[in-house]
Amino acid sequence: MTPVPPPEARLTDRAFVLPLLTLVLLTPPIITIFDVPIFFFGIPLLHIYCFGLWLAAIAAGGILSSRIAGRRTARVAPPRPGGGESD
Repeated sequence: MTPVPPPEARLTDRAFVLPLLTLVLLTPPIITIFDVPIFFFGIPLLHIYCFGLWLAAIAAGGILSSRIAGRRTARVAPPRPGGGESD
């Protein structure tokens, strides 16, 4: 059996993969799939795809960064009363 990586490592891996996945989904071979003369409320499908993907990547990045920051601050021990100096 392979050991399960800690949750922070998995979050860091996801944060690494997110921009790469976004870049791949915005490459011309994928974009040409949505370059068709279909309109939603007067907006071309290609524009909806590009801006929707951009918005989803920003939201996912924000969620990932807040979770990573939350895990890092949870590991830091709170300061002792009196500055932690011994008498």
